[in-house]
Amino acid sequence: MLRNKPILIKVSFSCYRNNIFTSANITSRHFHQTTSALEKNIKVDSTVLAKNFQNADEFNKLSVYYSSLRKTIDSVPEEVAQKSPSLVALHHRLSLPKEFKYATLSQCLSCPSSKLPSEIKNDPKLGVSFTKTVLAPKTSDNHGLNIFGKNLLTYHITYKLLRRYPRLPTVILNAAIDAYISSESLASVGKSWGIEVENTSVVERYLKNEPVEITIGKLRYFNNSMDNAEGIRVLLNNNFSETNAYALAVRSIIAGIWASTGGENSKDVFKFIDDHILSRKLDVSKLFQFEQPTRELSMLCKRENLQRPVSKLLAESGRNSKNPVFIIGVFSGDEKLGEGFGSSLKEGKARAATDALLKWYCYESLPGYENIALDKGTIIV
Repeated sequence: MLRNKPILIKVSFSCYRNNIFTSANITSRHFHQTTSALEKNIKVDSTVLAKNFQNADEFNKLSVYYSSLRKTIDSVPEEVAQKSPSLVALHHRLSLPKEFKYATLSQCLSCPSSKLPSEIKNDPKLGVSFTKTVLAPKTSDNHGLNIFGKNLLTYHITYKLLRRYPRLPTVILNAAIDAYISSESLASVGKSWGIEVENTSVVERYLKNEPVEITIGKLRYFNNSMDNAEGIRVLLNNNFSETNAYALAVRSIIAGIWASTGGENSKDVFKFIDDHILSRKLDVSKLFQFEQPTRELSMLCKRENLQRPVSKLLAESGRNSKNPVFIIGVFSGDEKLGEGFGSSLKEGKARAATDALLKWYCYESLPGYENIALDKGTIIV
């Protein structure tokens, strides 16, 4: 019977041995390609189809299902999107504004697909070559929303960090921003939102009579990344993985909130970022690594017209034992700047200077005084 037999389709751009794709390898992520590219590249072997379908009507039904699915994904009607249970659930779960249409939310989940390989090089020295990522139709993917969302995230998080930590060096500031909006961080946020990935092949969905509303409510992309295996690592340019797809979806949803309201209620967008992105805990002090803390502290005190820092032994234990402990404090005049401990006087002195530097750089403005503290810049040692 038809439902119990695998369906094999021969393609001219095949990326697997013997130039054969199984039905599980043809997923909805391929539909982001244009119609002309598909018609140009795919050549159906009529003899293979005749043996598998045994009925031309069945294949015609599959063609009709495929065409309707492709047409819907290219331009999702609002009335169809409103019937998608995944889109409705995600819309309510994130408390998106009423102006945010379900069709726009579906577009946020449609990523620019990768172009399938047109040429395979079997030379082990060259590995498997993939062409660069190309865009799906601009009206149906989240490419533009992703760029706008990334700019919104960068602006707001930079503003919040500088307002809270006005003395952060530029290098540490960039590292903190990346910790909040990197692809890995945003992917974890997208997964926590309950966004599902479309992994079912078209043939399987056709055999199950799955409605198109299910497809448009899932994250759609084409994965051209390759995993490490047996100690061999294949490096590809413009890899597009599930992590990147989730990150694109999160940025696009943030941009969609701004676009749907016309930017009039910018506070809603920034509150959304505060609730879902900045709500995660980040210890900024863990991002610092000082090579010469004592010297840098001396330069800092000199720049701020403070007295030269002096290290003093506050307490010690077991000086002549195997595991001594020294507690060192660093002072500028009568003011204690920092404190540290170590198994030697040198180690304790370095940790005390590091503690003093962290207290300076990680200074947090008090509520109502955020615009008063202005830093003079990074210390150059």
